Amino acid sequence: MTGFFGNPRGEQVLTATWVAREGVRLVSSDLPDAWVNALGRVGRDLNVRQYGGVVERVDWVAEYDPDSGCVLLLSDVTVLGRGPGGLGMSGYGAQVNNDEESVVVCIADLVQDQVARAHVAWPWGDTGGFMTPRLVDAVAFWSDRSRYTMIGSL
Repeated sequence: MTGFFGNPRGEQVLTATWVAREGVRLVSSDLPDAWVNALGRVGRDLNVRQYGGVVERVDWVAEYDPDSGCVLLLSDVTVLGRGPGGLGMSGYGAQVNNDEESVVVCIADLVQDQVARAHVAWPWGDTGGFMTPRLVDAVAFWSDRSRYTMIGSL
């Protein structure tokens, strides 16, 4: 993964939407299947473990940044009773050809940050506090202190 903070201005390579009752709906993608699969896994987990509000919708735009060679996922989070927050991202992008597990961790981190900016804690751990996306033995997990749950199976 390569670090990036700020406002990307690259080539749009994916658009998708997540709605609570419907899951992820891919609008367009020029990315490898690993990216689409990763977004689906994170989308499955968006249905549970929300604290302090209810996420109704997330709109995604992924942009390729030619300077870093990264794909940067921007999220626009809508919380029940509030309007959309606007597209944004703060965190790290992954390379186009990263493996699915690395992309899952990257996407989970970026989406989690934007959900938190919308004032919802997600995913909320059994013992309180945020669960953290991590690669453990090359597999993407949510870490809840010393307990691990595969991302996409909350």
